[in-house]
Amino acid sequence: MRLNPGTFVCQCVLALGVAAALVTSASAQGNIRSVTFYIVKPDRIGDFQAEIKEFNALYAKGGSTRYTSMWVSLTGSREYARVSYYSKWADLDAGSDPKLKEEAEDLARLSMRIIDCTESWHRIIEEVQPDLSLPLTPEIPKMIRVLVTQVRPDKYKEYLDLVKNEILPAAQKGGLKTYSFAEARYGAPNTEVSSVVALDSWADLDGDYGIIKGLGKDGYQALLEKVRPLIVESDANIYRFQPDLSYLPPAPPK
Repeated sequence: MRLNPGTFVCQCVLALGVAAALVTSASAQGNIRSVTFYIVKPDRIGDFQAEIKEFNALYAKGGSTRYTSMWVSLTGSREYARVSYYSKWADLDAGSDPKLKEEAEDLARLSMRIIDCTESWHRIIEEVQPDLSLPLTPEIPKMIRVLVTQVRPDKYKEYLDLVKNEILPAAQKGGLKTYSFAEARYGAPNTEVSSVVALDSWADLDGDYGIIKGLGKDGYQALLEKVRPLIVESDANIYRFQPDLSYLPPAPPK
């Protein structure tokens, strides 16, 4: 859903966004977030899912600790988003996980088969900003709402200040358990930001939610007046977590 500045702000601040941004317990590995989006051919969805599962099985066989979560869009283009986190930029250097030397050939073959199932794919790399986000919870949400916003270049610092001083505190006051804010670094404009909130179901959006709940209707309207001049446009979408297509850390012992 693409919105212009006149219509998007309500969605922007109410949702507090969700880009690909995307939440997973694997984020404990670092603040550098890589998201690969796949538009899968309609007649190859089953093949795509099977290849992803086989790919993950090879990672598990080799004992890799490079974890990923998979999400499928419920709005906008039918796409899958594969998310991974890194603690330092050197971790993105070319080359597979050294633990996967024996699986490297099979992984390369599977990568080609995965791409063959798609109409298109693209990757963005962004950096989650802890001082503009709420502390992460260990649970992976069932759904997330991702808001990708294009900020006016000359208003970028003002927008970040607004997030830090008003939007983030209101999100916390409104009872949001998850609010993750990231800045695009590669694969997207450098004035693009994304924010993510968790949902249990669509029903969470009934009634006051997030910012409106935190600020009240009058305070919310006042915030909208501050947001409108700072942005170009925003795109909000809902994603559902796909546990069977994800490669996650083992569950801690009970």
